Amino acid sequence: MSKKPLILVVDDEVDIAENIGELLKASEKYEVLTCNSAIDALQVIKKNRNLLGMANHIKLVLMDIKMPEMSGLELLAKIREEYSHSQVGVIMLTAWADTEKWNKAREGGAAGYIKKPFREKELIGTVDRFFSGKEDWMVEQTKWELLANETKLKVDEKISSDKPKQPH
Repeated sequence: MSKKPLILVVDDEVDIAENIGELLKASEKYEVLTCNSAIDALQVIKKNRNLLGMANHIKLVLMDIKMPEMSGLELLAKIREEYSHSQVGVIMLTAWADTEKWNKAREGGAAGYIKKPFREKELIGTVDRFFSGKEDWMVEQTKWELLANETKLKVDEKISSDKPKQPH
């Protein structure tokens, strides 16, 4: 029997982290650890290194962006200092929808960017796709989607600023 992939869920909102963990466990496909801060997540990742520290037992990190002390984007950068996206994947779960955060997620090789509130099927489908061997494709797809969203925001801003002002 093969071992289930290990996922780390990181969200400073305890209920959200636990709910995501339970949802993933209920699929019976994954083992799940939860953390409520990026600093704790770094310690958990460190504890789960394989022999010689060349790989990690944790294969995917689902994380919020907005957290106290250290943001999810800062955690993503720290993970990338030691692991490529094929060693430890990252999917961002966030209510943020601005281009700066999208750019940082894209630059960090995020395999996905799911906006809160999310649908359970969307979350499970994204995680299943990651573990079906499509993580490289997902990183590239995320880059293109985030670029498209960024372009749309810029076009919308330009259209808004070009509209003539209506007299009162």
